[in-house]
Amino acid sequence: MDTLNRWQDRLEIAAGLWLCISPWALGLPPAAAWCAVVVGVGIILLASEDLFLTTQIDDWGNALLGIGLMISPWVWGYANHQTAMINALAVGLLVTAMSLWALERVIYDKFKAWRAHHPAHS
Repeated sequence: MDTLNRWQDRLEIAAGLWLCISPWALGLPPAAAWCAVVVGVGIILLASEDLFLTTQIDDWGNALLGIGLMISPWVWGYANHQTAMINALAVGLLVTAMSLWALERVIYDKFKAWRAHHPAHS
């Protein structure tokens, strides 16, 4: 990836760090706390990997982690805890958006290459 994506990776690392400390900072219930820490560590590892090995697997992984984080309040049963739910939704949306933004250029370039080799039929 190019240097543009590096700021997205750094923002994802910051989001992962926030997830790791948010259980104590926000007083999250146990299910939300475990989810935040586990997903936070995963986000940090994948985003850090992208800073050194530029592949798309980490962006796809973080997009999935972000989506998982957004649905976790209902899956793990802490949707009734407003602070935990807002934290999961906001950070999940941020991580998913940053990952998809980083992937957008790669997907567009692959589509352009594919179109160049598969012209439309008349």
